[in-house]
Amino acid sequence: MRLLAYWAVVFVVAVLHPELASAADWQAGFSKVVITPEQPMFASGYGGRNKPSAGQVNELHGRAAALRDPSGKTVVFLSTDLIGVPVKMAKVLCDHAERKHGLKRADVMITCSHTHCGPALDDKLSYMLDMKEEDWEQVRRYQQILNAKLMALIDRAMADLSPAKLATGSGVSRFAANRRDPKGLGPYDHAVPVLRISSADGKTLRGVIFGYACHSTVLSFYNWCSDYGGFAMDFLEEQHPGATALFFAGCGGDQNPLPRRKVELSQKYGRMLAFGVERVLETRMKSVGGTLRTDFRHVDLEFASLPSKSDLEKTLKGSSRYERARAGVLLEQYARDGKLSKTYPCPVQVWELGENVTWVAIGGEVVIDYALRLKRELGNNRTWVTGYANDVMAYIPSERVLKEGGYEGGSSMLYYQLPSPWKSGLEAAIVNSVVEMSGDLRKQSADSN
Repeated sequence: MRLLAYWAVVFVVAVLHPELASAADWQAGFSKVVITPEQPMFASGYGGRNKPSAGQVNELHGRAAALRDPSGKTVVFLSTDLIGVPVKMAKVLCDHAERKHGLKRADVMITCSHTHCGPALDDKLSYMLDMKEEDWEQVRRYQQILNAKLMALIDRAMADLSPAKLATGSGVSRFAANRRDPKGLGPYDHAVPVLRISSADGKTLRGVIFGYACHSTVLSFYNWCSDYGGFAMDFLEEQHPGATALFFAGCGGDQNPLPRRKVELSQKYGRMLAFGVERVLETRMKSVGGTLRTDFRHVDLEFASLPSKSDLEKTLKGSSRYERARAGVLLEQYARDGKLSKTYPCPVQVWELGENVTWVAIGGEVVIDYALRLKRELGNNRTWVTGYANDVMAYIPSERVLKEGGYEGGSSMLYYQLPSPWKSGLEAAIVNSVVEMSGDLRKQSADSN
């Protein structure tokens, strides 16, 4: 009876007075799974690869965190040591989460570290690789195994839900540099957002979620490796036995770790990032109370131009393997739909965690300008911006980068099998959507108080 009375009080506080709900009224659950391919297969990330990866530096993992606020609202965050998030995979996982756990699309965030030493996936980026049909068959088999592992990962995180206390803070790590010319002189964001999840009494660290805006391109060889983000997670878990560390890539589309190309450097950057997280964990962090609020939408980004069917047929006879691959993919769209789409739906997601965290997730390889602008728009001390989330389908340049051109500004679309650079206006469309979504969620919170 005393237990029933306790939960009745918790329910009344959470529903009628969510602003009074303490961080200890939350619940959290975690899970982790190895996703390293069991057989040699192609790695993704660099188009020049022409043979399967054959060795391994460390294991690749998928990690999940389930968070439930005092009212019962639940979200699941997935962190994966993968090059991207195939949109078909995201649908499989989200359909499963809704069917089995009642989670809506806005309640599931799927991210990747964007390691360039992870397996090729069943998505358009893999068309840049010099793969034969038997290689594609192996990729599709791995994708099915991966999907099953990640669905089970969600289930285990949900089953692990138990009382927890949440707190947030921000640190610094300084190894990322802007890679666009003149290298190292462009904008950057060295912030390390941190969410600490501890036991209800605050004495035991159960999990930590953290991010950083930098490409996972320290390494480029033919061995499986989670790169700096994976080394950071491994280091934190070694320092805190029993805890789960989850990394997300920020807006690192135009950010590189420099110098690079040695395993020792990847390990060093991982330790640097982990130390940045540790320094935050040792400080007085802000408690996350209140409730969870979530939103998700697609923002249609328009292409600057579309090639004709005859132009693509001519390209199929050209000398460039990459141009031929893209032409083949686009001709399949012509055959299936009778036309090419003028737009692509870019996923945009916003989570409001209590009153202290606005967590934004944008699909694609997002450049750093978005993080800096959204922090100005929404509040620097409370805003996290995640890239590479829910669908990694292209680079997402700012208007500045789009105008300047270059790889992030347009030529990279070739490798993502997209018809042309984006049309001007994408930055405003994305930023305005995020600001509107966050404003609506904050208003919902104010109206309920």
